Amino acid sequence: MRDKAWLDVSIFRCPSCGRHFADASWYVVELESDIECGGCHKTFNAKKQLTDRLMLEFQMDEKGRVREAVTAERI
Repeated sequence: MRDKAWLDVSIFRCPSCGRHFADASWYVVELESDIECGGCHKTFNAKKQLTDRLMLEFQMDEKGRVREAVTAERI
């Protein structure tokens, strides 16, 4: 049996230019961190601009390398 790994990911959008970003949910939701947009360089609170949150599941090979990534669930 191959190993699995999971990552809770938050998707959010810059309120100024509309650019989407993905980051680890602990950083976005738990820390409520401010983010500087890579497009327009404005700073905003990522948690307040959250558009989606999901759990990614990674299928690993015997060497610990990712073989496949799928959405395990929407949170």
